Amino acid sequence: MPRPLLLSLACALAIVLPLAGRAEVETRFDVLLRGLRVAEITLVARDDGRAYAVAGQVRATGLVRAVARVRFALRAEGRWDGGTPRPMRYVEDIDTGRRASRVELHFENTLPRIAWQDPEPSPEAVPPTQARGHADPLSALWRLARSGTRAEICGFTLPVYDGARRSELSVAPATASAECSGRYTRLAGFPPEDMAERRDFPFTARFAEIDGAFVLTQVEATSLLGPIRIVRRD
Repeated sequence: MPRPLLLSLACALAIVLPLAGRAEVETRFDVLLRGLRVAEITLVARDDGRAYAVAGQVRATGLVRAVARVRFALRAEGRWDGGTPRPMRYVEDIDTGRRASRVELHFENTLPRIAWQDPEPSPEAVPPTQARGHADPLSALWRLARSGTRAEICGFTLPVYDGARRSELSVAPATASAECSGRYTRLAGFPPEDMAERRDFPFTARFAEIDGAFVLTQVEATSLLGPIRIVRRD
């Protein structure tokens, strides 16, 4: 499963912050590749509009589970600055089948600091000093996945940093039909072969109005394996 798209919606089950005034919300998505269900995504979040904590799990399903080693375990905690997430802590434990990494970032005045990292960063890795003002991958994803009014969903651009790589998540404002076109772009810190393979991953996010709020229901995206659909199950 391509890492950019999983980072667009995935996180890992973990303890989340006990934010007052907002119940824990759990959402499940199915990942479909060429019509076949290849993975399940579970998001667990608490968000009171001032602070947030997000966690979840990506689990391969079907034949993919039998032949591919895929593990995504991410969690993020932070606060909101208007519509911009300001992370305080990010933890990543992933295995894409092509690369495994574990890292914990702490953010101080929007400047990330690596608390620990395994393995050691590669020569092309971007140092934290060049990533001030960046969001972590999961906080950026939560900005897209959280529900809101039509004016609140979409319409943002966020630089993203995971402890080694810089990327960008850019999403246009929602249309009248509550669709948003977006793009995930690799910027720096990736191996040369990854940059040569592909830099941009366009997608379309679709929302539905439920109980007065617009809720993410589906993402159609370009991946290295072909078009995929990420569909809300509940």
